[in-house]
Amino acid sequence: MSVASAWVFCGAARLPVPRADAFQPPARLDPIADLDTALEQALAQPLGALPLHRLAQGASTVAITVPDASRPCPSPVVLRHLLDELRMAGVPDDRICIAIGCGLHAITTAAGKERLVGRDVCHHFAVVDAHGIESPTVALGSTSRGAPIHVVRSVADAALTISVGVVEPHLYAGFSGGVKGVAIGCAGQATIAWTHRPAFVSLAGVRLGELRDNPFSEALTEIAARTSLRWAVNLVVNERGQVAGLAAGDPALVQEALAAAHARAWRREVDAAFDVLVAGVPAPKSAGFYQASRAATYVALAARPALAEGGMLVLCADLPDGAGDGPAERNFLGVLAAAASPSDLVARGLHEPLGPGGQRAFVVARVLERCRIGVVGATDPAFLAPLERLGVTAFDSVDAAVAATEARLARRARVLAVADAMTTSVRAFGRDEPQGTTG
Repeated sequence: MSVASAWVFCGAARLPVPRADAFQPPARLDPIADLDTALEQALAQPLGALPLHRLAQGASTVAITVPDASRPCPSPVVLRHLLDELRMAGVPDDRICIAIGCGLHAITTAAGKERLVGRDVCHHFAVVDAHGIESPTVALGSTSRGAPIHVVRSVADAALTISVGVVEPHLYAGFSGGVKGVAIGCAGQATIAWTHRPAFVSLAGVRLGELRDNPFSEALTEIAARTSLRWAVNLVVNERGQVAGLAAGDPALVQEALAAAHARAWRREVDAAFDVLVAGVPAPKSAGFYQASRAATYVALAARPALAEGGMLVLCADLPDGAGDGPAERNFLGVLAAAASPSDLVARGLHEPLGPGGQRAFVVARVLERCRIGVVGATDPAFLAPLERLGVTAFDSVDAAVAATEARLARRARVLAVADAMTTSVRAFGRDEPQGTTG
């Protein structure tokens, strides 16, 4: 029997999935009623750290890192409270820098900076991009596994660094937030390339939703330890863009606390694997295929995939930016388009560099080794045409993708709709765990 109320995100819109046999709605995360009061309380009672106005006393320079547009973070509100704390500590405004953690994503425009940090902050403080290629970096040694530690100078030179971030499931780090905003968001290209290379992200323990005994997470901790990162404000945002949880203080403790508090809401189990899984991608992750493809990897590379081998993963995203605007996004699409086959790309990625964003092409190829990807809702799907021979097909509707699967299977397909596949980790109950996955 179909679930009449099933739907999935497609950017800001919601697409009905009338053929769904099962439906996983977004995590039910109630918003915080008064965000300002909650921030005041969190800053007054930080986890494992001094209050910021005490910690920052005597700091000659302070860097505050915030996410770029790929994370739905209410940074302007958080910054207002952090800047008040720094004024209480006696830090002059002209000694404070706001760094937007771009990683290898696109640099931000002047208007983009105003949206990310607020107009008043832009006009009164130094607001810079921390970009792995475009920004000057400082070499800070290497990790115990040999990762080169390069951090953008605006952060590396600061006497104190504070990170603002969002905690949500992450394919490699287990969860975003914590030290990641500095260790990756403000890292140089050499650091990002080393930590994201396919051989590293394929190691045992590199898993979605796992922080402990995770080599990727451990590497980020070592990278951040070479910087002055000592304090963080992390938030959990629900599907409506409302803050549903927050914590402040020691970056690792803040991340762990929020992950533990919300992990159960993000994790779901279904009774068996489905022939079609319709994966919703909300904004802002829906803007480009690079970010939206995370939903495909979260689903198909899970420890116990809820999508049957050879099935169809329908990715619902509007993709107004095509693959995406940054160097990582452009190379990601180029690497995929040049691949002879998914298996060839996987084999090549394990033995040679794939360039910025190549790790995402690698994990998408791993997805395509076990299932097909259908894309529904793309503003202009023409850019996906070179990927069709790999198993990526643009469809006009979810129904068309389901019909194509049923024609191939010569039977009725069982369909699962996951409203928000970016934060809902779905696994098939009791299925054996595939070997060598990162999901």
